[in-house]
Amino acid sequence: SHVELKEPDPMLNEALPAPMIPIRPDIRAVREIDANHSRIEAAFQKYVHRSDPMDDVKPDGSVDHTKEESVEHDDGDHHHQNEPQEHHNQQISSSYSSTYQADEDHEHEFEVIVGHGNIIRYFFCRSLQLPPEAWLRISTFNCSITYLIIYPNGYVSCRMLGDVGHLGYDSTTFSGSHGYNW
Repeated sequence: SHVELKEPDPMLNEALPAPMIPIRPDIRAVREIDANHSRIEAAFQKYVHRSDPMDDVKPDGSVDHTKEESVEHDDGDHHHQNEPQEHHNQQISSSYSSTYQADEDHEHEFEVIVGHGNIIRYFFCRSLQLPPEAWLRISTFNCSITYLIIYPNGYVSCRMLGDVGHLGYDSTTFSGSHGYNW
């Protein structure tokens, strides 16, 4: 396995990434948000992305069309036209496998981003398609670990948010306060 160390990216510099809802009257930062939001959104687009659609292109340049079209029934289930239920269950199992598990043609990729909690919280909200204005309602301790998984089909889940299990109580800080009781 190979780890590539990159230079610090100024797109990830600390700032207030988006407006806050509910509004915090003690934080008057419209100019700062306006000045930095585009940069931080561009960083999100750079680092958080789905797999390349070109992954479906075969080495000979043709496109892999093995995915069958499905028809949605009133019950909300997707079935292929005129297929027995057993075949449908096999399709679901196959779909789950291709969505959540790596195969021999594709390797897992990991991006480790070291950044300020404001940026991490904004990325978290955007990744999970939550309102980005909610970023300030989330607390992440200094030196915490947030672990997001982006599946090939674009589904995103969070394994950890602001985890500090690797730190002792006295090493746990947030905004100048020590420990958990602040």
